[in-house]
Amino acid sequence: MMGKHSFLSTYGVSMLKKALTVLGVSAAGLLMFAPSAGAQPTNDNPFGPWDYTDKFVSAFDPAAYGSQGDRSIIISPFGTSQTIECNSFHGQSWCNQYDPSGAKHGLTLLTPQTGSTAGARQVYIYNPL
Repeated sequence: MMGKHSFLSTYGVSMLKKALTVLGVSAAGLLMFAPSAGAQPTNDNPFGPWDYTDKFVSAFDPAAYGSQGDRSIIISPFGTSQTIECNSFHGQSWCNQYDPSGAKHGLTLLTPQTGSTAGARQVYIYNPL
């Protein structure tokens, strides 16, 4: 008959190592999706709009999945070559992109920001209308 110590030393240490590995991988995954902290640009209107062009990266830019992986993704025919402005009021934010003729187009947020996806990397799509 096995004693408590032999069971713990045989199975407990192995299970503990596996649990710590899973915990470490999970924590690293969560850190990838953590929103980056950054000061909002100064503006007389506290609700915006603010020029956030430099906070976005095109979905078609390889840097979106590497060196610029902390930026919000935009799916737009203009990428980040046209100005992107964002506003915020009472915890709600919205963004627009200007086309080459200066017309403002809304950007639709595709990433839900509630529940288990809260804080996930934001993905916006250009609305041509």
